[in-house]
Amino acid sequence: MALIVGPVGSLTSTYRSLAETAAAEARAAGAEVVKVYSPNATWSAVQRATKGASIVVYLGHGNGWPSRYRSALYPPTQNGFGLNPVAGVDDSAHQYFGEAWVQKLHLADNAVVVLSHLCYASGNTEPGLAEGTRDEAIARVDNFAAGFIRAGAKAVVAEGHMGPAYYVRQLLRTQLSIERIWQTSPSAHGNAFSVISARSNGYTERLDPDRTTGGYYRSLVSRGVTAGQVRSGATGTYSGVISQRSSEPSLASRGIRFGTVGLRDLPITNSETVMTLPVAGNGVRSIPAGSRVGIRWDPIVLDSGATAVPNPASDSSGMSIGALVVPGESAAPDATNTDPLNVDLVAPEQLGAMVEVGHVKRTRSSLSMDVTYPSTPGLYRLVATLHNPSGVAYDSATQSLLTPVLVRVGGPVAAAYGAPAAVTMATSEQASISVRVVNAGSEAWDGPSVSPPAGGAAALLYWLRTGNAPARLVATWVSVADNAVPDPVSTVLDSANAAPGGDAMVDINVVGPAVPGDYLLLVDVISPAHGALSAMGTQPALIRVSVSAVGTGSAPATGGPGLPGPSPSPTTQTDGVTGAPSPSVTVEPSAQPSATQGPSDQPVPFPSPSPTASVPSVTLPGVLGPIVTLPGETPAPTNSPGT
Repeated sequence: MALIVGPVGSLTSTYRSLAETAAAEARAAGAEVVKVYSPNATWSAVQRATKGASIVVYLGHGNGWPSRYRSALYPPTQNGFGLNPVAGVDDSAHQYFGEAWVQKLHLADNAVVVLSHLCYASGNTEPGLAEGTRDEAIARVDNFAAGFIRAGAKAVVAEGHMGPAYYVRQLLRTQLSIERIWQTSPSAHGNAFSVISARSNGYTERLDPDRTTGGYYRSLVSRGVTAGQVRSGATGTYSGVISQRSSEPSLASRGIRFGTVGLRDLPITNSETVMTLPVAGNGVRSIPAGSRVGIRWDPIVLDSGATAVPNPASDSSGMSIGALVVPGESAAPDATNTDPLNVDLVAPEQLGAMVEVGHVKRTRSSLSMDVTYPSTPGLYRLVATLHNPSGVAYDSATQSLLTPVLVRVGGPVAAAYGAPAAVTMATSEQASISVRVVNAGSEAWDGPSVSPPAGGAAALLYWLRTGNAPARLVATWVSVADNAVPDPVSTVLDSANAAPGGDAMVDINVVGPAVPGDYLLLVDVISPAHGALSAMGTQPALIRVSVSAVGTGSAPATGGPGLPGPSPSPTTQTDGVTGAPSPSVTVEPSAQPSATQGPSDQPVPFPSPSPTASVPSVTLPGVLGPIVTLPGETPAPTNSPGT
């Protein structure tokens, strides 16, 4: 018997416990048991464990069809296993090996496969997603069984309500048929019906939903095999735990050096781009032809409270797209189910856990591939992995050659700012503060107007030239001590700056408060088409302003590096980057690419999502550089494959 436990995050230990209970039943009946558990449940280990196995038990993630993620069946990733891409890393990252892989296994004659606590395998979907129709449930069961049947299985059981120990015990200790074992299961609901399999000739599908209206968590696809026939067909001779990594392919000894991942386009939710992985020297020649690259979007700080999960597959290349799950009809059973091992253990996908593998284009100095940004705005860690031509990941030593990067993904309507962290000025002083403003979304900020907009000559000229009301950069004073503050000031943004990808330095002309003290200057874009962008999830720029009385010896200096402006101007803290005032946190090392121009540009500010940061700053979206420690967070490993 082969016992396989894939990585399912926090539920992995529970799944291992369920597998151990099944293993105890098998050993008590005198059966040989081969265990392949996460974090060492790789495809090569599963191949070894299942060769000649009469019973195969799998607990883990399931990716089936029909689903909302694809318009057609995709055998490379659907209807199979969710396994560790690389051995020994963690219990989270997983790669799908679908029926195209499963059908190549060599099971024993009359083998039975038990799929325990999977999504899709028994006709269900995922917790939080609509279940769909009865016909869709029937198709999911048929599809999930097809690859295992082509590998030699005479029956495929899918069970979401209880662990696999019951089926192991019945198959090893009775002479009952698999149909009888399934019908008399403790989890039976009495709503069973059967249909002829459309994909596996001579096989019959049976489903037993929780209710006559749905709840598909029990299924069987079989061709009349008994427990005695299952036992007599066993040919395996190995017993133990498979955890060796020697069979994993490796490129670690070839002297390949990779540069930092680059992204061609500004990161905007759901938009497409090209990811480039630079390779030093002639290193591309040392990478076998046909090798592939996998990616993972690991969320660090999301801009909304929504839960982001990835599409198990989304296009012909197999690359993942982050999808926003909108709570709807639950795929979980009703609350009357008190089984301690109930279907709540079915684990939905989580963005950042799934590795999707795609084909690459090769040049003399890089590998590149088409990817799609996640659909939820936020800060992500983009992890790239290297795979052999068949899609199996190279070993951990190879993966350690690749460095994850941080990517700030903006929404359709989004702004990013480069603003000074702190400014010093005198009371009632007139000054100009330069702020870099980028339209980091896919929509323009201005909007059509049938009448002249309010706002003076600049707004009128904008309207006469474009027919639109302009967007404005508005700076609002906030007093820490509740002192009187000057009125907000606004600046009309040029149409080029208001367009998607627009990038400009904008001077804000302000007058300091009349009372000395500490103040904040809040900078936000106000769009006639969308309103305040801060209300749509874009963090405004916050500038700390220290105001002193005139004649106290704190006369303002001219603008610092990167902040040219008329004199007098406030004293600012800058990082010396042209056109980019100093943020509250910066990326190290400094050679990080810009969001707007690509990997070769100068560094851009790095966000401080920690609530403990004294002055929050907003970052230009884009690849921000190798992994760094964020304030208040635990350091992430720089070269940890698949994490």
